[in-house]
Amino acid sequence: MSDRSERSGDWGPDTALTTGIIADDLTGGVLVAASLIDQGIPCPVVTEPAGVDDHCNAAACVVAGQFRLKPAQEAVRWFDEAQKALSEKGAKHIIYKYCATFDSTDNGNIGPCADALMRHTAADRLGFCPAFPPRGVTIYQGHIFLGSELLCNSSKRFDPITPMPDPDLVAVLQRQTEQKVALVSHHILTQGVEKTRCFIDQAHRQGATCFFFDAIDENDVATCADVTRGWPAMTGGDTLLATLPALQTGERRAVADLPSLPPGNTAIIAGSCAGATLRQLERFEERHPVMRLKLNDAADDFSAVLESAVTWAREELSQGPIAVSIADQPESVERIQSRFGVDNARMLGERLCSELAAQLLKLDVNRFIVAGGETSGAVAKTLGLLAMSVYPHPDVPGGLCVSEPDQRLCCYFKAGKMGDETIFHDLVRMFRRTSDDS
Repeated sequence: MSDRSERSGDWGPDTALTTGIIADDLTGGVLVAASLIDQGIPCPVVTEPAGVDDHCNAAACVVAGQFRLKPAQEAVRWFDEAQKALSEKGAKHIIYKYCATFDSTDNGNIGPCADALMRHTAADRLGFCPAFPPRGVTIYQGHIFLGSELLCNSSKRFDPITPMPDPDLVAVLQRQTEQKVALVSHHILTQGVEKTRCFIDQAHRQGATCFFFDAIDENDVATCADVTRGWPAMTGGDTLLATLPALQTGERRAVADLPSLPPGNTAIIAGSCAGATLRQLERFEERHPVMRLKLNDAADDFSAVLESAVTWAREELSQGPIAVSIADQPESVERIQSRFGVDNARMLGERLCSELAAQLLKLDVNRFIVAGGETSGAVAKTLGLLAMSVYPHPDVPGGLCVSEPDQRLCCYFKAGKMGDETIFHDLVRMFRRTSDDS
C-alpha cells in the first residue's frame, strides 16, 4: 500500500486542466479515467459539476453523471453545468463519453447533448466514434456490429429501456439533431489522416457539421483521434476517449499504488439483471451469503423490505463479505416492468439499492462493490462520493475508486455486463489488501 500523499489524480498543488470529459454514467467514466491513469495521465473523477473547481486539479478530469436515461431537456441542463464548470477551470478540450453501443432511442439525449457541446465550445464540427473494437463493438458503413452480427440482431433490439432496432447510427443520430450528419467511412480512413481531413473539409463546405466515424479496428480509432486532434470538442466511447486526451497533453506520471484504508466490512450491491452479473452472484454465493430482494415486495412495503435486508446484513457481516441483489431473471423483470412501467421499476430499484448502501455504511461497510451503471450512480450519490481517485488493476476492468480527499471509502463500480465470473471473489481479495492492519 502507498503513502496517503500519493494519488492517481493530483490532490495537492494545482495542475492545469487541459481535457475535460463528461460521461453519461459513472461506470463508463471510471473506465475512461482508469485507462488514462494507466497511460500516466492523472485523471480524477467527480460526480457533480460542483466538484470540478476543487477537485479537477490534473491534466484531465472526468465528470461522471447519471443522465444516460434522462429526458433530453434534463440531460442537457446537467451537461451544460458540467461543461461550464470545466471551461471555467481551464479545459481547452471537452469530450462527451457515451456507451459504445450508442444506446439511444429517437427521443434520446445523445444528439441534444452533442448540440449543446457545439454551442458551448463554438465548434464548427463535431466527431462521433463510439466503437469499442477490443470488445467486438465495431462500425462499418455507419452500421454498428456486435461481433459479426448487426446490433439489431442481438438482444439490444429488444432492450426494455433503449431498444436498438436500427443499426444505422448515422440515421439514429440524424433523427436526434438538426445538424447535418456525414459518414467518415472506413475506406476514407484507410487513406490516411490528411486525406480524411480533406474529405471532412469538403463535407463541411457542403453543410455537414457532425461526422460519424467508421471503426472496424483500433487503427481506425487511432486515425480518428489523429484527424480530430486539436478540435475543441469530440464525442465517443471508451477506445477513442482513452486515446484522444493522450494526444492533447504531454504530462505523464507513474501510476500510484492503492492507499491503505481503515478496517471495515465489504458488501456487494447488485442492481443489474445482466446475465454476467447473475452468473457472478452465483459464483460468489459458493463461498459467501447472498440475499435476493424482490421489487414487487418493495413496492408493497418498501420499509419492511429494507429493514429485513439490514437485519440480515447486520448478522452476516460479522462472518465476512455479503451480497444483496435486486437482480432477477428476464421473465420476472418483464412482469415487474409490466406492473409499474419501465422507468418506475428502474427508479424503485435504484432507490432500494441506494438506501441500502446508506444503511450498510452505518454497519461499518466501507468497501462497496456495485453492479449496474444506473445503480452505481445512485449509490455513489447516496454515499456522498463527490470526488474519487481511480486505481487501475490488471485483474479487473477499470479500477478501484477511493473517496477523496478523506479516503474513507473504497468502491468498485461495475457495468452489468462486464467482468469474469470470478470478479466478485477477485475484488474481495483486493479489498483485503487495502486495510491499514493487513
